[in-house]
Amino acid sequence: MAQVITSARVGDLFGTYWDSGYLVVEGDRIARAGPGPAPEVPGAQVLDAGGRLVTPGLVNAHAHLYSSLARGIPLQRFNPSSFREILEQLWWKLDRALDLDGVYHSGVVGALGHLRAGVTALFDHHASPTAIEGSLAQLKRALAEVGLRADLCYEVTDRGGSGERNAGIAENIRFAREEREEGRFAAHMGLHASFTLSDETLGRARAAAEELGLGYHVHLAEGKEDPVDALHKHGVRTAERLDRFGILGEGSLLVHGIQLSGAELDLLAARGGTVVHNPRSNMNNAVGVAPVPAMLGKGIRVALGTDGFGCDLLTEALTARLLAHHASGSPTTLPDPQLLGLLRENYRLAERAFGVPMGKMAPGFAADLVVWDYVPPTPLDAGTILSHLLFGAISEGVRPRTVLVGGVPRLRDGAVMGLEEQAALARAREAARALWGRV
Repeated sequence: MAQVITSARVGDLFGTYWDSGYLVVEGDRIARAGPGPAPEVPGAQVLDAGGRLVTPGLVNAHAHLYSSLARGIPLQRFNPSSFREILEQLWWKLDRALDLDGVYHSGVVGALGHLRAGVTALFDHHASPTAIEGSLAQLKRALAEVGLRADLCYEVTDRGGSGERNAGIAENIRFAREEREEGRFAAHMGLHASFTLSDETLGRARAAAEELGLGYHVHLAEGKEDPVDALHKHGVRTAERLDRFGILGEGSLLVHGIQLSGAELDLLAARGGTVVHNPRSNMNNAVGVAPVPAMLGKGIRVALGTDGFGCDLLTEALTARLLAHHASGSPTTLPDPQLLGLLRENYRLAERAFGVPMGKMAPGFAADLVVWDYVPPTPLDAGTILSHLLFGAISEGVRPRTVLVGGVPRLRDGAVMGLEEQAALARAREAARALWGRV
């Protein structure tokens, strides 16, 4: 059945905006879009937007759904003085305590959080060292129930020994071979970070990834641990080491990119991978500031992720700007064209992963659409839509009213469709209690 969205402020981040417009959705794509009143479409379901803003769904380029059950977790000891100690005292305890049931419930909670933040597609980086086999299937099950698109991978690492290392590679291979779905579920080869990966492991992961045509999803130079380890053990810096294994190329997600030299930035520019900036997580972990303006100046692709620090990509985008102002001492750093570039890169990543044109209000593009519960208090046009989204979300708590993913309503008038949300959250609370008891 066709769907028609009427009486909408229709806009995207690529320059389209109509103060009063419509969209016609057929199947999983936008069939027609334009200004003025909607055409008559016999038998179509009509959604009156009531003058609200309608945009494409957002994309999160780096998530950690497994962290979703950590909110409020009591820790007997948490007094870190370094990034590695944050990992050791919290995240490496949490991920090791996850079982497959916990993986599923963390996926449901994280997926619901993304849906309610207007995110319709995400790239997730998963870890559950004592529940590796089948873990990506559990995440896929959770995401399918909520209705999001997702690119999934398992975090390969040596920190649990060769058995867990091999199981992690095998889970990436299994998921990529058996569970990818065109347009819905995609895959990368997941790697933790250079400082927890031996040359043998990188070689094994590369062989598996090349056989399946997978790019890599890896943390790059997040904390000082990465360059110190690479220099001490291998005589080169982090990006230079990963480049020996072909990990920096187009199709790879290189997450954080903070502790990088000028020569490494030149290397990234030459190789074509995408750096994913996660400003709120970086600030929380006190690991430094990614040199995003310098990256953009060198032609490096930069996207935006949350790194498990919530699901709100609009707040992440505003934080990226504020952090750039703070770090540079200039209130004009990361202006609209550059910040828009980060968000547009997210759409390009999703388009390559899922094989569907994304991010534009145009015929043939994915019908991943958000009706924001927002009527602007000041003039809105193609040049101001970014500011309205950023400051509307921050100052007024603007959230989605209705969300379509591939033309299917997943949130309607504020209610989650196809999943009993309150019951799912109650089950997640029980899973969290059990998880916390094992941490």
